[in-house]
Amino acid sequence: MSIQESDSTPEMLARLGLKSDKDRLIEACENLHDLVYIYVSSTNTIFRLLQVHHGTNFPIMPVKEHFSIKENLQLVVSALKEMQATVETKDKDLQGSISHSLYAKIADPTTSLQDKIAAVKEVYENYKEVVESITGTLIAVMLKHGNLPDTVESAVHQLLSSPALSLQVSELLVEYADILKILQQYETPSTTEGSSSLSETSQQLRLHSPPSPTSLFVFLQTILQGHRSIKKSQKIAADYLEEAFRVLKPPCEGFQTFVKTVEACILAITDN
Repeated sequence: MSIQESDSTPEMLARLGLKSDKDRLIEACENLHDLVYIYVSSTNTIFRLLQVHHGTNFPIMPVKEHFSIKENLQLVVSALKEMQATVETKDKDLQGSISHSLYAKIADPTTSLQDKIAAVKEVYENYKEVVESITGTLIAVMLKHGNLPDTVESAVHQLLSSPALSLQVSELLVEYADILKILQQYETPSTTEGSSSLSETSQQLRLHSPPSPTSLFVFLQTILQGHRSIKKSQKIAADYLEEAFRVLKPPCEGFQTFVKTVEACILAITDN
């Protein structure tokens, strides 16, 4: 069966190594944009749960579009650390009020959702007269031992040398023409790499004035050092962005799973 006749979805093309660097670059930008929003949204969900069940008043965080990826994630880390410091007392209160084995099941991030819910129900049934605000206290314990700021901070630390984290969030949903406009400023005229249509597009874009020094401009300028072809530069830029997404995605998915676990445990209590 020919490629045209087979499944030609982006995922299949990627497995076959046929996805263009242009598509990789745009897709990686979009993925990182979504990731920043998921991190901030998950943080805000936790803050709302704490406000309802623990009486805290953490402000809802907006994504700062004109801040870089790194700056937005550092704000998430700072907010999560402040949250952990706030729930410290509640965590100690529960640890001293219930059995060690039951506390360990609730506090251990590796405990399965089923076992954690069972432990939560047991606390509710046997200790509700001893522990004030069962729901708020259980949330506090899970947050205290969820290692959320550490996992996010570790991922950011792995990418400190990557220029990808310097990109402003607002520039991640960029049009390809804007990327090409920057790349063509540095392309060596004599290069033979790329298609004729790409060369024609570059020649047309040279008629426009140079772009302003945005974070995207600085990012691509860093990559262009020593590379004077659009084709090569696109590949390197896509590599950087995909690596950033690869590193940041697992802790983000873990964060989402954690939030769902907390919500499930709250539901287990409220259903009683």
